[in-house]
Amino acid sequence: MVYLVTYDLNKVKDYPDLYQAIKRMPNWMRDTDLDSVWFVSTSMSAEGIYNSLKPHIDADDRLFVTRVRSGECQGWLSKEGWRWIESRY
Repeated sequence: MVYLVTYDLNKVKDYPDLYQAIKRMPNWMRDTDLDSVWFVSTSMSAEGIYNSLKPHIDADDRLFVTRVRSGECQGWLSKEGWRWIESRY
């Protein structure tokens, strides 16, 4: 399953722990044109992904995780981004 992970980090600081936690997911992709958007492919649930990432952000930050379903998404991504997503179905 493919999930979209996006966040709004309210402090001006680096979040290396959050980025490393995302990169520990089995398969991940970050489209460099979307600063706070990552895609992960995992058998975990959206709740499981959220719970594994939440300890790496501050209390006033926001984190959103949702499943991306084949044929039910539209928008602008790089060609590499679309290929990555489509190869996970």
